[in-house]
Amino acid sequence: MDQRIAGTLCRPRGEARTIQILVPGGTYDRSYWMRGNGKGPTFADTMVRAGYAVLAIDRLGAGRSSWPSGARLRPDSHQESFRQVALAARQGKLDGRRYRNVVAVGNSIGSTIIRSVQIRHPDTLDGIILTGESSTPNEAAFEQFAQATYPAGQDPRFTARRLDDAYYTTRPGARAEWFYHLPGAQRAVVARDEATKESDTFLETFPAISDNRLIRIPVLIMIGQHDRLLCGEGATDCTSSAALQAQQKRWYPNAPLDAVVIPATGHVLTLHRSAPASSSLARDWVKRHVG
Repeated sequence: MDQRIAGTLCRPRGEARTIQILVPGGTYDRSYWMRGNGKGPTFADTMVRAGYAVLAIDRLGAGRSSWPSGARLRPDSHQESFRQVALAARQGKLDGRRYRNVVAVGNSIGSTIIRSVQIRHPDTLDGIILTGESSTPNEAAFEQFAQATYPAGQDPRFTARRLDDAYYTTRPGARAEWFYHLPGAQRAVVARDEATKESDTFLETFPAISDNRLIRIPVLIMIGQHDRLLCGEGATDCTSSAALQAQQKRWYPNAPLDAVVIPATGHVLTLHRSAPASSSLARDWVKRHVG
C-alpha cells in the first residue's frame, strides 16, 4: 500500500547516535509530543536537549499522513508503516544519518503498535517506552469508552477529508472525561486538546499479550495513576510503581522491565502537569538502558 507518513524530525546540536520515534495514541497526531502541558518543556524538547534525535509521526489516518479508505487498510497497516519508518532511520533514509540505536515511544494504541512490531520483528528496536498501555487494560472501561466515539464523517472538523465509515473520532466533550485526571491538568490544555482532536482508523490485528515474552530489549511502562482506561480492580494495578512492576513483569519475562505509576495523571501523560517529571524519567531511562 503506497501511502505517506508525515512527521517532524528534531535534531540536537552535534551528532546523535540514537533516535526516538514518537507514536501518538488514537485520535491524536504528532503534536501530542510537542504541545506540552502549558508549562515546562515538551516531551520532544526534553529528549532533544538531552542529545537525542526525535521523530514525531502522524499515523495513517491522522494529521498530515495519508487517509486511505477502509478497503485499502490491512490488518497490519499501522504496524508495517511504523516498521518502515524505523528501518529508514537505521538505513539513513530519513536525514542521511544512519542511527545506531532506535527507541520507540508510544501512547495508548501507539504503544500497542510499537510492542506488536517488536514481537513480530525483533530486530526493529533497541528500547521501547509504553505509556497509556498495559497488559491488563480495564475491559469494562473500554466498552464504555466505545460510546464516547462516533464516525469521524459526522464531525464537522473532518468534513473536508471525506472519510468513510472506517474512521472514528471522540464525541464533543469526551476527551476531558476519558483522557484526563482533571485536577492534574490545566483547563486551557484540555480545551486545546478538544479543539485539535484527530480522526483515526483501526482494522488492526495485534499479537496476543502472551507473546510479549518474545520481547528481549529494555521496556519502560509509564501509566497515570488515574488512567480510567487501564486502572481498576481486576485490571491494571496503579496503586504504586512497585505493584505495577510486579503485575506487569509476568508478561515480560525475558525483557529488562521498569514500570512506573505517575501520580495525579490520566491517560495522556504529556498533557498533564506531571509531564516534565515523566519526560525526565523517560530521558534518564533511555540514557541508562540504550545510551
